[in-house]
Amino acid sequence: MKKAFLLLFAAYLGTSCFAQRTVTTHEAHVTNAPSGVAARTTGAGSTYTLTNIAASDTLVVISYTGTAHGYVTGTNSYNDKAFAERYFFNGHDSSLKVIGIMAQFGGKVASTSSKVVNFKVWDITAPKRVSGTVVYEGYPNNTVNTLTVPFTQLGIAAAGDTMKSFTFATPSITLNGAFFIGYDMNYTFTSLSGDTIGLASTQNGHRSISLYNVVYTFGDSGDTTHIDTVMHVQNATQWADNNWHENYTENDSIFNDLAIFPIVLIGGPTGVNSVTKNNLSLFGNYPNPATTATNIKFSIATPTTVTINLLDMSGKLVNNISSQSYNAGDHTVSVATDNLPAGNYIYTIKTAAGDALAGQLSVIK
Repeated sequence: MKKAFLLLFAAYLGTSCFAQRTVTTHEAHVTNAPSGVAARTTGAGSTYTLTNIAASDTLVVISYTGTAHGYVTGTNSYNDKAFAERYFFNGHDSSLKVIGIMAQFGGKVASTSSKVVNFKVWDITAPKRVSGTVVYEGYPNNTVNTLTVPFTQLGIAAAGDTMKSFTFATPSITLNGAFFIGYDMNYTFTSLSGDTIGLASTQNGHRSISLYNVVYTFGDSGDTTHIDTVMHVQNATQWADNNWHENYTENDSIFNDLAIFPIVLIGGPTGVNSVTKNNLSLFGNYPNPATTATNIKFSIATPTTVTINLLDMSGKLVNNISSQSYNAGDHTVSVATDNLPAGNYIYTIKTAAGDALAGQLSVIK
């Protein structure tokens, strides 16, 4: 039954009325772009802090080919407005404060540019049903928090674009469940005046979560009464018409992850309060604030290498805390803080597969 259904679903994808845009993409320098709008690939940058970027990946911003050019995850000829990546918080009796966002951009920006992006945290819509058997997970919905940042402060540089941290004036408190991290902007592609930006991503095909999962509903007698194919909305694009679209099936057939993740504070780290991205869950650190030491607690679903780094609030590396293989399950890493000046710091946790999360650590003397 399941195999027959999956074949039917594949046929459905091939003939469906999904709002798919057909474009040719590549992961290289645009050679025939109009003067002043030419795009380029991102530099390697600070790969040790990137979310969803495997060590073997080349960091790219995919650009359109043809007569018009722009970034799939930024300024482009479709005048797309916003881009978002999905995360999940399992909090029970706790709260999640999103302190800020870490992101890596590439592109070309004039030093006199006045354009801005708005980093955002969104809550999530109800699932979107598109047929009797196919339903999409929720899309970005209401804005929970926002921060406006000029193009010129995104960390884009000819010598190599960098992962940067961006902190909200007031932390956003996210309720239990899924939420989105991303950015939007207001621009007209034909009048960019030399400014093209895009969020770094993994290569096409390297997204670390599956396209969908199959959910069975059983009747009282144990028989299957309904089958749903639940499409994962891991990342999405908001078109110029203000509607959100899942990036693979509804947008540009690009199956990748975006280089953006939240900086969080989890109230009362325990075994059940965590923010999750695929294989990785972060429970926070304790004590926080710390004087001489703190403990970072995390969990991984499958064995993998985990790298933990300590950064200052601008995203600059302060110390490599750990980089080693861990078995599946919960882990706690002790971090000495007695030699650190008082203040706030960011720690990032990244798996070999590219899943990453960040937390804020405060040091007092």
